[in-house]
Amino acid sequence: MSSKPIIAVTMGDPAGIGAEVIVKALADPAIRKAARPLILGDWGVLQRARKKNSPELICWQPGQRLLPLLNHPRAFVVCSLSALSAKESRPAKPSKAGGHGAFSYIRVAAKLALSQVADAIATAPISKHSLIDAGYNYPGHTELFAELSGTAECRMMLIGAKLRVVPVTGHIAFAKVARSLTRENIQTTLELTQRSLKNFFGIARPRIAVAALNPHGGEQGIFGDEEIQIITPAVKAARKNGVGAFGPLPADSLFYQAARGDYDAVVCMYHDQGLIPLKLHHFYGGVALTLGPPFIRTSVDHGTAYDIAGTGKADETSMKEAILLAARLARQSLRRRKG
Repeated sequence: MSSKPIIAVTMGDPAGIGAEVIVKALADPAIRKAARPLILGDWGVLQRARKKNSPELICWQPGQRLLPLLNHPRAFVVCSLSALSAKESRPAKPSKAGGHGAFSYIRVAAKLALSQVADAIATAPISKHSLIDAGYNYPGHTELFAELSGTAECRMMLIGAKLRVVPVTGHIAFAKVARSLTRENIQTTLELTQRSLKNFFGIARPRIAVAALNPHGGEQGIFGDEEIQIITPAVKAARKNGVGAFGPLPADSLFYQAARGDYDAVVCMYHDQGLIPLKLHHFYGGVALTLGPPFIRTSVDHGTAYDIAGTGKADETSMKEAILLAARLARQSLRRRKG
């Protein structure tokens, strides 16, 4: 029996670049060497994404034994969970049917991970609009996986070779950020970040920088008092609980310091505060890792890219890195379970 972990790879929005980046990523020999991917998606969409030199795909049928197929020496297994028409899955034309499909891929991936059939999950990008149009009112993967796994608190860590960033608030309007920050959610983010740095990355004593919200860290309340009233008390409480947190530190210089290695991760107050520097350094190779659920879930760090969907121009690096990180973390987890 193969010791390579089984990675459930979800296709994401059928109208986006998910199928293309998955098929391209599977062509890299490093994927087969590291993992046994199980693609959850739409057979027709994936077939249309294949090119002349793309790897062979096998469509798993109910009643077939799955493990022998996953151990196939040349082909990769697809579990087709939707049968979208060409109209329902046209590139760059998101649809309600596509939203239903994307949700089903995620739901089944969570079931497979919770039942330990899959050792980890790697996801291609979804369309929040299509999900909501189909009746699934979630702002993103993180919140959806939190509900499917019954996890009270989840966060998203974005990872590159030079930076790791964890936003306290996620996909919300910028106007709502300040009033969404609490001592409790900052402290929870710090604790989740520390636990993940230890468990996933083997860092015994993590150094976690905390970004200020306001310019110059608020200048002692002149430019805002969130640092005084909310962020500093949260950092102090986390430090009392053994978290190696430092800050709040002015964000305009913090990411330079983190990228040169002064810190192991940066906890940011809002989405773009962390993702702008992360993508500046790692536009193609960045990966997202969900912190909190009882399974490993990685993701690309980009969206559906409707502007290039169906053109063959999508870069697969982030998808490949997401699968490889999921496989590496799954191997670590399996060793801990056996050991």
